[in-house]
Amino acid sequence: MDREHDLGKILSSAGLVFVGTVFGSVAVLFERVLLGRVLSASAYGEFSIAVDLMMLAVTLALAGYQQGIPRFMARYDSPADIRGTWVTGLVVTLPIAGGICVLLLVFDETIVSLLFEDARSLSLLLLFVLTIPFVVTFSLGVSAIRGFEKTRYKIVAEDIGYPSLRLLVLALLLAAGMDVIATGYSYLIAAVLTTVVTFALLRRFMPLFGSFTLHVREITAFSTPLVVSTVVSTLLARTDTLMLGYFRSSTEVGIYNSAYPLAGALVLLLGTFGYLYLPVASRLDNKDDLDGVKTLYTMTSKWTYVLTFPIFVLFVVFPGEIISLTFGDEYSTGGVALAILSIGFFINAAVGRNRETLSAFGYTKFILITNVAAFIVNVVGNLVLIPLYGFIGAAVASAASYIALNILIYAFLSRNFDVRPFTETSIRAVVALPLVLLPFGFLFRSVVPITLLTICAFAVVVTVLTIGIVIASRSLESYDLVFVEFLEEVIQRRIPGIRQLIPDS
Repeated sequence: MDREHDLGKILSSAGLVFVGTVFGSVAVLFERVLLGRVLSASAYGEFSIAVDLMMLAVTLALAGYQQGIPRFMARYDSPADIRGTWVTGLVVTLPIAGGICVLLLVFDETIVSLLFEDARSLSLLLLFVLTIPFVVTFSLGVSAIRGFEKTRYKIVAEDIGYPSLRLLVLALLLAAGMDVIATGYSYLIAAVLTTVVTFALLRRFMPLFGSFTLHVREITAFSTPLVVSTVVSTLLARTDTLMLGYFRSSTEVGIYNSAYPLAGALVLLLGTFGYLYLPVASRLDNKDDLDGVKTLYTMTSKWTYVLTFPIFVLFVVFPGEIISLTFGDEYSTGGVALAILSIGFFINAAVGRNRETLSAFGYTKFILITNVAAFIVNVVGNLVLIPLYGFIGAAVASAASYIALNILIYAFLSRNFDVRPFTETSIRAVVALPLVLLPFGFLFRSVVPITLLTICAFAVVVTVLTIGIVIASRSLESYDLVFVEFLEEVIQRRIPGIRQLIPDS
């Protein structure tokens, strides 16, 4: 019963987070599409480099505390300990953020000369540097809200508020005639306002002022391995852009960054399951309930794979058309990169919340090892392939690094805990879906004229076939009843016949 309650809680959270994540992802994608269509590919590339530098700095400044705060808050009962966990994050990370900002400002001209093509990007870099402390601050607030397992408030602040404010300010400034510098102002203003909103929401669960007990040693011991591992993980997502900026033109950076955010949609569902996954899995591990962690992991992995697969097929079969429809014909050559990146991102999504599972078990040092290994694969691949093949080489290096990362984590979880993303039952669907739908997709492309209408029709058909294959392959399991009940609650209607297909426990 407790395990079903945890599954239901994860799904309830996933439903809310899915709405927020879809909204946030669509807002971010719309932001990128707007910039891609209003700015030149070169200017869009300059923006992409500046954003990636900022996010790398934010990740370094957070020092792993974005995971440490919710993990420890879930384990404390005393208000002073709970408040102290959040305060510890502020005390540790804000000085780091300030130091990084100073370094970036001191070496700003060198950075611009190495990575940017336009000398005016110095002002753009300055605005993104000033944004760093505010993003760190509101991220810690969101982490504290996560520790209280309050999903909807995280959505308001991080998934809806921040991207919406950015998009609103950006649209106003572009309409007023600004160029790429509008992106810097939009990120800075939105980060300041989001910080205010996040702290206002956090006050609903605890007074921001009051007695507190710092836990620097405990949280830092947990988070320190995550400092490097999260930085390396961020570099996995950002190194391609930075190295493209160094070796190739900003135009190629812009084309590559039309494919990258689209491929990122494949991990959207994975993120929706992840918000409560870490605190719930940590609580189960604290109770020595390994079977409970296994059930959480396999269920979320299975449905992430199944529900993401139609998007994966779409991106692999129609990559150039997808980019042309979103960013415009100027970016259509990024289609090959989209197909390659989709393979890496889909594998990353398909194996589920494996890194959070390791964090719940306390194996943050192994997360560090795997992230470093994957980063080495990425850097070496980029060094070899970018000079030869440009953004296509960057896509190959990125996909290879994600595949290597997940192979290592899979092997560790399987060998040490007998934890795997799929059960013997669900593996039937995992194998059947690509064997059936990928050949069908390429056959469809070869015989049907490619238009927006036919692509939409293909997406609908593949989605229906995906559900049919899961049922036909007898891949449903007893715990899927929790998922079905969640869907029924969402649509306010009982799904006929589905319970006869789900075996008893």
